[in-house]
Amino acid sequence: MDRVTKILAEYTSAVDYSKVPLETRHEVKRRIIDSMAVAFAAYNAEPVAIARRVASKFATSRGARLLGTRYETTPDWATFVNGLMIRYHDYNDTYLSKEPLHPSDLIGAALAVGDYVGAEGTDLITAVAIGYEASVTFCDGGTLRKRGWDHVNFLGIGSVLAAAKLLRLDAVKTQHALAIYAVPHAAMRQTRVGELSMWKGAAAANSSRNAVFATLLAQEGYTGPFKPFEGEMAFFKQLLHGDFDLGVLKSIEEGRPPRRILDTYIKPYPVEYHAQTAVEAALKLREKVRVEEVEKIRIDTYEAAYTIIGPKDPEKWDPHTKETADHSIMWITAAAFIWGPIKIEHYRDVRNPAVLSLMKKIEVNLDPELDKLYPQAFPTVITVYTKGGGKYTERVDYAKGHPKNPMTDAELEDKFNTLTRDVLPEEARRKALEIMWRLEDYSAADLLEALVT
Repeated sequence: MDRVTKILAEYTSAVDYSKVPLETRHEVKRRIIDSMAVAFAAYNAEPVAIARRVASKFATSRGARLLGTRYETTPDWATFVNGLMIRYHDYNDTYLSKEPLHPSDLIGAALAVGDYVGAEGTDLITAVAIGYEASVTFCDGGTLRKRGWDHVNFLGIGSVLAAAKLLRLDAVKTQHALAIYAVPHAAMRQTRVGELSMWKGAAAANSSRNAVFATLLAQEGYTGPFKPFEGEMAFFKQLLHGDFDLGVLKSIEEGRPPRRILDTYIKPYPVEYHAQTAVEAALKLREKVRVEEVEKIRIDTYEAAYTIIGPKDPEKWDPHTKETADHSIMWITAAAFIWGPIKIEHYRDVRNPAVLSLMKKIEVNLDPELDKLYPQAFPTVITVYTKGGGKYTERVDYAKGHPKNPMTDAELEDKFNTLTRDVLPEEARRKALEIMWRLEDYSAADLLEALVT
């Protein structure tokens, strides 16, 4: 194969539960809790219902359950539905570097394959930790979005490794799984520009589905393209124009214990991560200024936020879909001023006249000084100018849930209970939390059974 597939495959084979640090184990549990919280908040969402309906046409007696049900389908279809649930509300964890990522998107694959093979909780923890290690590390190596490709291309690499670990593939078969995933399945960034569709929430799920499909083929001896990452027409050249820093793989190549999950951030609000600090700055200003007093709102931010959720797309100024609104810093800021902390139910009212009216008073500025701080910080400065001549400014660099402003276990439990209350009864929530906090004592099947609605 090539050096990259060899490094990743040998690392996956070498890491077992005993080599996963205690703090990483705990953080994996936290990410599974967070993922189940946001997944069940999306249980009745239209795209999820559609996907579940399609998956139900492919029933099998020996497959993987769809989250919230006892219905079994093929592992790749279960991965897609589970991943869509986790991703739909844009409320799962994040990592931002040269490339942004929602690494917990791979948990949908881990749960599906874990259920399919009858994995123990220790197996699940190990697989997720390995998947995070690879996906997050690749984000430090190069940027996909600036070349028109989607970040989910990096996610699938972690999903392959998580699935390969759970399927107990050897290093050679894991390399072929990576190759079968990496070459045929490049996802375009068009998913996230202009008016956004249902597919915005499905792109990561599809990447993980492709990863599981590739891994199942490799398990049976199917071989993949030679040099999938470093070849003349392969991943690095085609998607990254050859601009990838292989040095970021040093810790994986040296077999260091998986810790990269500790660098990721849990979301306090269901908005694109670059807007998390905007919400918190707006909430502080909301305590000082009444909406009717506002003359103008100025948002100063960094390049990634400006480009991804800022003013360049006309649709972001006039959103008609939930997917567009949660990727518009203008809509998100105005909504926070009008309603307070952003909640999922606010997206039922994307066309709210008060929000759309306040958006017309907003301007967004790319500040080179703030940009110098990214991605070590995510600074948003919001200044409100009032009709009476007043001026109020708030700056937030780290939103709640960032490692420098962490969310406590109790706060995470509160997020889980709040988001799952309408779908899971109290006893089910209690039992599921018990299993997730003590996952090493349970199996993937135990968790999925506890989460049946």
